[in-house]
Amino acid sequence: MEHELWFELSKAVCEVSAEWREPARFNHPTAVIARVHLWAALHDRPISWACDPRNWDAQKRPRPLPDQSTVSRRMRRAGSRGFEAFFDALAKRLAGRANSLELVKRIDGKSLPVAAHSKDRNAAWGRGTGGLARGYKLHAMWCGNAVFPLDWAITPLDVDETRIAARFFKRLDGAGYVLGDKRYDASGLYPRAAGVAHQLVAPRAKRGAKNNDGRRSRGGFGHRAACRSAGRVRCVEMLEPPANLNAFGRSLHQSRGQIERDFGNMVSFGGGLSGLPAWVRRPWRVRMWVYAKLMINATRITRLRRARA
Repeated sequence: MEHELWFELSKAVCEVSAEWREPARFNHPTAVIARVHLWAALHDRPISWACDPRNWDAQKRPRPLPDQSTVSRRMRRAGSRGFEAFFDALAKRLAGRANSLELVKRIDGKSLPVAAHSKDRNAAWGRGTGGLARGYKLHAMWCGNAVFPLDWAITPLDVDETRIAARFFKRLDGAGYVLGDKRYDASGLYPRAAGVAHQLVAPRAKRGAKNNDGRRSRGGFGHRAACRSAGRVRCVEMLEPPANLNAFGRSLHQSRGQIERDFGNMVSFGGGLSGLPAWVRRPWRVRMWVYAKLMINATRITRLRRARA
């Protein structure tokens, strides 16, 4: 599988490199830096491993290979001619662009824990899988059957998902629905979604007190005007009885489970995003590592769909 995936990745790097304007002062083209980083990510190895010629097939190895310090320095270079801009063009070449005009979008977060004793000062304690954890979080918005997220971000684990959702909403096009879990039931998010012609659909996080029969009442909307916004009222009518739109709302929100499968696909193969290895620390390394894994996963899904067609 690794050889087939590398063929697709290498082909895309060549296509992007052919249109890439390279600063004359660089000894190593950005395409070579991208190859080294992708080779390391595909094999779940550090950059220093990918900079060793002995760890390459003779036909696939760039000549000459940069050293580890050069790769790390170039990966942090910002700007329109920087490494991440090259990766943006590469991701578009590999996976195309997710259709932002899709009616239904799904949003969620995936924790990327590190060891509790890690010296990474940017890794933070927050809610992870099964309890408290320390590390980072991948926030992603998917739509349709796209192989790459419509929008995504990397933050420390303690950053509230609603803050990143508000940032995603600013970049939304078209109209439709955004499906989230109860963590996205924030009064300020509904007006933001409505401002870009979208309806946020998320179950209420807080319910009323228990009745005498032990059941929990639905409760009200609160006293603040933001808690009673039209978008939030509409969401409650869609998900809770006894409104006429319940069947549509519940069936719509059930499709949110697709994002769990999207995240699951990312970890279900060798070379996937199964976690953060010990050498991936600090935000810029985590972001570039996850970016490479997203492209590897998109390439794998595209190959599988092509084989089934």
